[in-house]
Amino acid sequence: MRFLSLIPALVVVLFTSGASAQAWEEYVNRENFFTVNLPGEPTMTEVPFTTAKGTKLTSRVFTANAAADSILAGKYSMTVVDYSAAPMELAAALEEVAATERKKGAVKYDGGGMVDNIRSWRMTIETPANRRILTEILAHGTRLYIVEADTPLNVPPPAQFQASVQILDENGVRIRYRSVGSTERVR
Repeated sequence: MRFLSLIPALVVVLFTSGASAQAWEEYVNRENFFTVNLPGEPTMTEVPFTTAKGTKLTSRVFTANAAADSILAGKYSMTVVDYSAAPMELAAALEEVAATERKKGAVKYDGGGMVDNIRSWRMTIETPANRRILTEILAHGTRLYIVEADTPLNVPPPAQFQASVQILDENGVRIRYRSVGSTERVR
């Protein structure tokens, strides 16, 4: 009887120690105007980015990886492309990136959405290599943001990663509009 009373305590200890080992960290990047939760400090690389019209831009890719044996297993990235040199091309960028993403595998979800009333595009793709790619594409100001999680199919979808994206203003404050197409912000 005494042994049975220890089982709930043991379960709590096991789950809390596992959860703390898999904690997400909020990563804030004021230079590129975003914040996102990641499984650790990301590395940043600059990668060439070519628009559909052939304009050469530079993207910054912030990547963090979670261990293959963890419930968070996968690669998590935030790509920021500055379109200030090609502002007229930004309007078509969401669809251009979405078309590229669709080529990666079987599309399971593909639809428009809103992040803080900022137009976005969300996709879930299953690849031939038994991977799941969750993508969210946003455009704000002169920047394109591509949020991507690449995880095995046998781990839970990383919804907390995708849902954590926030676009920031020049003061580092989250931008949230009152309605779609509005310039009035929620304070």
